Amino acid sequence: MNKGFPKKCLLCGSEKYKAIFSYDTPDGIEAAVGVTEKGYFRKWVRCTKCGLYYSVYSRGKNVMNKVYVSAYRDSSKSWRKEGSAEEVFKKVIALPKEESVTKLRIKWVKENISTLWDGGLVERKKPPYKILDIGGGTGIFAYEFQDKEWKGHIIDPSEGNEFITKKLKIPLMREFYSPNKFKTKFDLVSMIYILEHVLDPISFLRQVRRDMKNNSFLFIEVPDENNFKFRKPINDVARDIFHSEHLWMFGPKTLHWLLEQCGFELFALKRLKTKRDHFALMALAAKK
Repeated sequence: MNKGFPKKCLLCGSEKYKAIFSYDTPDGIEAAVGVTEKGYFRKWVRCTKCGLYYSVYSRGKNVMNKVYVSAYRDSSKSWRKEGSAEEVFKKVIALPKEESVTKLRIKWVKENISTLWDGGLVERKKPPYKILDIGGGTGIFAYEFQDKEWKGHIIDPSEGNEFITKKLKIPLMREFYSPNKFKTKFDLVSMIYILEHVLDPISFLRQVRRDMKNNSFLFIEVPDENNFKFRKPINDVARDIFHSEHLWMFGPKTLHWLLEQCGFELFALKRLKTKRDHFALMALAAKK
């Protein structure tokens, strides 16, 4: 019997899985929010029915929320070696175009949106367009995405990112996501390395859909299940893709299935290797 969380597969509801590897002590992130060794376990598993990779763990469901509010952006923590949110922002936007992952990401999204508009697959409305970046606490993606047609908005619970509203003049809600916080509908919602942290991605995406206009887009970037083929766990939470914050690991099939269940049509998908040598998936879908 599975005594941890979750009790069954997110996508197909099966309770059967194959364990890939396991841990018997909390990692640095869990320890920072008070998780102890008493009764502890955590393991990565693969559903034997649909193939979804996910984490099974003994800690409480909501324990990690503490990380996202304060410790996650705390530059003093071992897994946040880049600096504060504002320091990260300044470093990234100063990068040359060819070295910036953010600029390449945005280019891919805008090119695919244009292709869908031009091909008549998704109806194009008149600008201006609004983008909501969920979890974009450094401000980078929303800021870089903005142009004459696109206006950025951000929702993120992290502390220490006041510069987004004061200096960047981008509307920011400092809280966990829930629908209708901005009292408007969006033409694009982006979630970059967010979905793997969410307890219930299906409910979450269905809520996100309520914030979207008709003929709008969803951009997602998540760790790829290919990490299980080409990466091994390491004792460094700053570089370990399998650390305790990550709950799900999707592939093309399982991500497509997830989006379909939540009322989205997948139009573009790209597998890539990141600068940290992890494997990731980028997906652009449209609201059905």
